[in-house]
Amino acid sequence: MEYKYDHFGVPIKQKRNGMIYFPEYKVWCSDYESDPYRIEWIFFEQESEMHPLIQTVSHVCFLVTNIEKAVLGKKILMEPTHYQGYQMAFIEEKGVPIEFIQPPTA
Repeated sequence: MEYKYDHFGVPIKQKRNGMIYFPEYKVWCSDYESDPYRIEWIFFEQESEMHPLIQTVSHVCFLVTNIEKAVLGKKILMEPTHYQGYQMAFIEEKGVPIEFIQPPTA
């Protein structure tokens, strides 16, 4: 399995200007693609049902070609989910959330 760095996500306590809202998850995110280090600032609304570890601990995200293989045998925080043509999932590794994204072309 090959992992390609995509971004680093950091939960924050207050929204910042220019954040994008994802109503399905009740979460606001910055555009990490415009950040030189690909840092994603994330604000979770109180009603967000995302796993508490994802809401409180920074995560690293990797692009993968097979998301099912990437999560196989791992402690899953968020099952592989289709979103805007992508698949995404979160696992826990040594107390840290890890995100995987499978692009549509993979």
